[in-house]
Amino acid sequence: MALTLAGCRQADGPVPTPDESVLEDLGDVRKDLEYIATGYDPSASKDLAADLGKYVDEMPPAAAAVDELSRRVASVVAQKKLPEQTGDQLALNLWLAIQARQISERQVEALQNDTQALLMTVGIAEENAQQVAAQIGEVQRLVTARQRRWYELF
Repeated sequence: MALTLAGCRQADGPVPTPDESVLEDLGDVRKDLEYIATGYDPSASKDLAADLGKYVDEMPPAAAAVDELSRRVASVVAQKKLPEQTGDQLALNLWLAIQARQISERQVEALQNDTQALLMTVGIAEENAQQVAAQIGEVQRLVTARQRRWYELF
């Protein structure tokens, strides 16, 4: 019986890889995060929402969830020291949360856990990091194009 159940796990889906133009976009997202963290630009939160939201412009429910994700991220990174490498990884994780349309539930959970751990490394409280991670799950629920197969329901 255990062997049968082990075979019912949802297979991992393809994880998108950013191309050159996306890497430029991720640089913009990282700058937004940096400006939010330092307080350098008061409009950085709006810029972050716009930079992430452009990937879901034609998906209103997902757009609202991405706006909420942007808001949560902005609120937790404000006034935090955000090293460049951490900002780069956070930008990539946010992009993956929005653009990975075929990943499994296990991959979504790993992305949530990675993001939560990343936020906690810069001094963000676990509860606040969990709220960001939970919103990543909500975004993924709305953007996924992956259909569960009959054998994944068990």
